[in-house]
Amino acid sequence: MGASAAFVLAGISVPFAMASAPAGASGSKAPVQILVTTPISAVGLVANAEMTVDAVKAAVRVLNLRGGILGHKVDVTYEDDANDPTTAVTELEGAINGSHKPLAYINGGPAPTAAAVLPVANTAKVITFNIGPTATSPIAKDFPYNFDMSPSTANYAAAFCPYVKAHGGTSVGIIYGVDPYGSSLSAMINTDCLADGVKVVGIQSYQDTAIDATPQVLALQALNPSYLLFEGYGSVVGYVLQDINKVGWNVPILGDTAVAASSEVIGVPPSQGGLLGTPDVANLKVLVFQSTVYAAKESANLKTMIANINRYSNNNDPSSLIFGYQYDSVMLLAAAAKQADSLKPAAITKALTHLKENSAATGVFAQYHFNTTVHAPNEPPSAFNFATPSLLVDGQYDAPSAG
Repeated sequence: MGASAAFVLAGISVPFAMASAPAGASGSKAPVQILVTTPISAVGLVANAEMTVDAVKAAVRVLNLRGGILGHKVDVTYEDDANDPTTAVTELEGAINGSHKPLAYINGGPAPTAAAVLPVANTAKVITFNIGPTATSPIAKDFPYNFDMSPSTANYAAAFCPYVKAHGGTSVGIIYGVDPYGSSLSAMINTDCLADGVKVVGIQSYQDTAIDATPQVLALQALNPSYLLFEGYGSVVGYVLQDINKVGWNVPILGDTAVAASSEVIGVPPSQGGLLGTPDVANLKVLVFQSTVYAAKESANLKTMIANINRYSNNNDPSSLIFGYQYDSVMLLAAAAKQADSLKPAAITKALTHLKENSAATGVFAQYHFNTTVHAPNEPPSAFNFATPSLLVDGQYDAPSAG
């Protein structure tokens, strides 16, 4: 790896130190190039973007200390796209047409960015790892070089009602924000709950810009479900939780991963503007991954991931390990290249859909189940957990030191 790389922040090119290549990564071999774009200057997205950058840095350090990818050291260029899809496309096209075309591109931004960049990368046969799924991004015939790191909406939906049933619940109410993801998730949860033998007594929706959801809350309260299933993101999450408490409804609440990522849930009042530790979240559990909940015994790969992310975050990443996917992206790229014994994109993508079990040193998920039809993790319900909101330590919930 070169001595430094340019990290573009607010239009200014800022050099930062990169891990030097170990003896095992041959300097005589051309480096493997990776491009990363994140919305690291965009209001509301900074924390998650910082986690993406730190996760990639951590993975590259680990790989280069182990000899790189097939003996090639790994070089990464980080660019700030400011949550502007056009900027992300410009950066990607510049890299593709430059002197160091990337083998892989990592998108650290939301779905609108993915929708803009994936066709460009696909045409250029650049392998992409994407955390902002779109309706078509995981479909292999549409984007054969793309791999979504986030589980599919169907994966998330399937996690709710088995938990309800296992904890004695027999019925649920659903409340969600009106946007493509919320509408899709709520519909899938409804279908899955019925299949699991859990009655859906009512479904209510609200606008993402709403500041009062009392009518919807009261309508569901009147139906007396065992659990309330809640989808939402951002400030409206706080309003809904406050409305539930305001009407005196003492119901167990299961929030989705977007609720889990909302600062209104994980932020401490008043300094961080959140509700953590208040009665408004007393009945709330949020959908997370098993790896994002502290356990006394964790896999060696997860421990390595956390330790190396902390080298770059100074133990201070405010985001959950849910956004550490892109550590795993780099590890998956290396494992697939090794299995294919090739740095050709077509060979690597083929290997990614047939990866040998436990061949990739991934931390967020122990195994990614990409297949020839769907390039998404396809994780089973057992990969998920419902956690009580708490201070995040090393990106994890329920850590002993969180207090």
